[in-house]
Amino acid sequence: MNKLTPEQFKRKLGNKIAKRRIELALTQEQLANSIGKDKQFINRYENDGANPTAYILKQLAQVLELSVDDLLDV
Repeated sequence: MNKLTPEQFKRKLGNKIAKRRIELALTQEQLANSIGKDKQFINRYENDGANPTAYILKQLAQVLELSVDDLLDV
């Protein structure tokens, strides 16, 4: 098991969200709109290492066409 600090985990999760969003040719704004949020909301996760709730993770995973497990596998 990989030992990550909470900050490292959040950073890796943000990178994974950004990578998958780009693979699906979505802008931050498109991803945000699909979950009823604004672009700055997604930017905080991708760049600032914000800590998403379980509900947000579920929404993001659905739009990014991943399981929550896959999304969290950082």
